[in-house]
This record gives sequence, structure tokens and C-alpha cells, in this order.
Amino acid sequence: MFRLLLFLLLYLISMNIVAQSKPKAFLPEIFENYPNVRDIAISPDGNEIYFTVDDLKSRIAVIAYITKNKDGWSEPKTVSFTGNYRDLEPAFSYEGDRLYFVSNRPVESTSITPKDYDIWYVDKTEIGWSKAKNIGSPVNTEGHEFYPSVTKKGDLYFTTERVNAVGREDIFVSRLEDGIYQEPIPINGGVNTKYFEFNAFVAPDESYLIFSAQRPKEGLGGSDLYISYKKDNSWGKAKLIENINSPYLDFCPFVDLKTNRLYFTSQKTDIKKYYEESLALSEFLKLYSSGTPMGLNRLYYIDFSKITLDKN
Repeated sequence: MFRLLLFLLLYLISMNIVAQSKPKAFLPEIFENYPNVRDIAISPDGNEIYFTVDDLKSRIAVIAYITKNKDGWSEPKTVSFTGNYRDLEPAFSYEGDRLYFVSNRPVESTSITPKDYDIWYVDKTEIGWSKAKNIGSPVNTEGHEFYPSVTKKGDLYFTTERVNAVGREDIFVSRLEDGIYQEPIPINGGVNTKYFEFNAFVAPDESYLIFSAQRPKEGLGGSDLYISYKKDNSWGKAKLIENINSPYLDFCPFVDLKTNRLYFTSQKTDIKKYYEESLALSEFLKLYSSGTPMGLNRLYYIDFSKITLDKN
């Protein structure tokens, strides 16, 4: 009898460990009301969460936010600098007094025509966020710049396509020297390849980098999340984060340092390609009920310590 009880206890413990090591949907009670939620940025003090609400065809997107209150989280609202074009991928500075984001809004105030995607920013003032400013060259070009991530020193990591890139899309860094961004360079070491590397989150001290990549014959398909550790001023060979990736797109990583959580976006779905029993319309519509991953962008999280890999 004692052995049986011990076996059951060990089994329950092991099942709990497995459950804890799997990603969970983040705030489904809030985000299920929006058709397509991608990317997340949490303020350094943990009191604000910024995220992108995209339309189903990714033609227009707005940046929204929620704030912590005594009952949990406030109702989402759009930020003051969004709502006309496709704005996405917010990222806080280390101190939280600046917010970077990506937009296809025109630079010239005389134009209303969307342009390529640039990195923009707003500064925190006594009355809220400032007017949005284009970060300018040498960071922005006539091509696309995506997914800013900022170190403690203010250096800017981002995704772009450039003539000096290793592959189709690569991760670059622009160092901040005397308040001026320097010419961006592709990061060294084992991250960029001839394929697609994008959406990189860099640790404030540059000790690790989490990014998404599409590499044939690696991962589960779609795009997968990788991690690389920095050693001797060079990025080590990137390794798959195997227990969070899916056969679909997994991207937009973000680590909340206060809670040690890794957040990411996934297009994974529970909807099958084949059903043995014919689906009635009512059953078909149930597939799209709340709580069922539908293949649209949704936010997930996992304890970062559950996925940290060997640094060697």
C-alpha cells in the first residue's frame, strides 16, 4: 500500500512538473476579445503591459496597453500615438522612459501614404507620451526595420534586410555612443545565417539573445524560437528552445525580468485537418469558441527557468 501511495505521489509530482514546463495562454480573459494579438512589452516596474492588436489580414494595427490596479488589470486602451497606420512591436528602454515601436506611417507630415516600416519612439513626459519621432538614419533606411530591443546601455537590436546582411533577414545592432546611434552591423557569432532570423529580444546586459528563425531541416516548422548566449564578446551557436515551439509560427519573444517569464506569440492551433465524424455547423463554430487556439496570433508565457539551456 505504501509503495502504491508513493508511486501515485511521484506520478502527480511528475505530471505537475510537465504541466509547469508547458506554455500557458496569457490573460485569455482579456485577449480573447481581440481577433489577432501579437507581441508584448511590459514596463520595467511591471505596472503596464503594451501589446499590438492586428487585423486579420495585417493591414492595420494599433498599440494598446493595460495598467495594473487593485482588481488586476484595467480595460485595454489604445496609446495616444496610434490608430492611423500599422503600428506594432513596442519595446521599453531599460529605464522605461522611452518606448520604441515600428510603424509604416509616413515621415513627412504632408503625406498620408504608408511607407516602409521604420523604428519610431516616444518619450515619457509629465502629461503622457510625447509626439512620435522617427529614429532616422543610420538605423532606418528605405527598406524595412522591425522589432527593436534595447540594452541597458541603450544599444539597439533590430531586424532588417541590408546589403551587408548574412541572409534574407538578419539581426543587427546599432551602438549608442554619446547619444548618437552608430552604423548598424549584423551581430557576430552563431545567430545570423543565410536563412531568416528575426524578432530578437536581447537581455539588458547582452548575456543572451532569444530570436525567431526559419531554418530548413531544423525545428518543428513555421518559425521557431532559438536562444544564444554571449561569451568572450561573441554570440554562441543558437539552440532551439524545444519545449515551447510548435509546427506553426512562434515569434516575438519577450522576457519580463521581474517575474522571470518568457512571453512569445504563436499561431498554433487545436483545429485538426481531418475529423472522423462529420462536423455539424454548430460543432464547427465551437472550434472558434474562446479558449481554443485558432491559428491566429496569441500570447503565451512560460517560466524562463524551465527553458534555459546549457550555455556551452
